[in-house]
Amino acid sequence: MTIAWLFCGYVLASAAGLVLIKQADTTWSWRFATGFLLYGAGFLVWLWLLRRLPLSVAFPTAAGALIAATVLGGYAFLGEKLLAPQVIGIALILVGIVLVFSRSVAQ
Repeated sequence: MTIAWLFCGYVLASAAGLVLIKQADTTWSWRFATGFLLYGAGFLVWLWLLRRLPLSVAFPTAAGALIAATVLGGYAFLGEKLLAPQVIGIALILVGIVLVFSRSVAQ
């Protein structure tokens, strides 16, 4: 279960970093610097995860989770629209993540 929590940390750090970088007014603002650090921390966790999981599990899980988290972050913090097809897509991504990730961790 530790790997699942690290995956959550990776997704949250990377998505928060992307949202903060997007919100930054200038390259030298605190939002940009914090976003850059969070995204970098997410990258380091990603490297650790790659060493412990098969690539066929790690990449689709990370890509799907990061897409879902970024869309939700854009909606929550940037005022972007969230349409029904996006909600359905996020739900399908989450179902796929559960199927791929839970099966591989159980083995």
